[in-house]
Amino acid sequence: MLKLRKYDDYEEFKSDVLPHLYKHEVENNLPIGILGSLTEESTIYLMATITRDEEMLIVLLQTHPKQIIISRPPEMSDEEAVEIAKLIRDQVENIPGLIGERDFTDKAVNIIDKSNFFVQMNQRIYELTKVKKEADTNGKLRLVTMEDLSVVKQWVYLFCEEADEKISLEESEEKAIAIIKNERMYAWETDGRIVTMACISRPTRTNICISLVFTPLENRKKGFASSCVSALSQLMLDKGYKTTSLYTDLDNPTSNKIYMEIGYEPIMDSILYRK
Repeated sequence: MLKLRKYDDYEEFKSDVLPHLYKHEVENNLPIGILGSLTEESTIYLMATITRDEEMLIVLLQTHPKQIIISRPPEMSDEEAVEIAKLIRDQVENIPGLIGERDFTDKAVNIIDKSNFFVQMNQRIYELTKVKKEADTNGKLRLVTMEDLSVVKQWVYLFCEEADEKISLEESEEKAIAIIKNERMYAWETDGRIVTMACISRPTRTNICISLVFTPLENRKKGFASSCVSALSQLMLDKGYKTTSLYTDLDNPTSNKIYMEIGYEPIMDSILYRK
């Protein structure tokens, strides 16, 4: 019998769901990473699980006001997927958006009411275990410091604009400062100036995600992003992570090609629906 259980206690939820999420660590890097970064001040809109005869099938987590994360679903029949989607529709009061494995999330949105949603982004999750294309020798990877703030805060703003997640200049500065202070932002430097940035985020037991990869227009098509991601991926492997991962926009074939040349291999397609 299928059952949806909502949680009020964060520690209980975390204890219950992490063993399940870690069965597919890279595919579930988003909920795992978020669970590892929440604080007492964090807003949590939804914590829930869907089980079948005590076997955990799906984890639902919402910390973003516009989307609920769906964990990687197990193999299931279309009929069971429909039943799970109906359970979500009937027992989750407010569904502003969904992000998860493409086929299952498509089915869920169809059941909930597709006319109320639009596709915000078609994504693909990639995993790297070994760098195949090394960074160019005409530059170097370095940690971004507060001295770079005037440049990278603008890059964060432009990245969010291109991702259709627009924020204000003040918010982009706050975001950049937080990332820099946590030593998570790196840049590719050539001829004494930084030309591309990339960040590390959501560390799990053996994986870390690379995100916020951005190159301003004037620096594109010069191989800078490839070198930056390649060098940063290798640095993370050298630090002891078994894998690195990243999300790509499937509507950007250039970036997908670049990442595959570096050594990233696709492991799951993901889709983001919003109202």
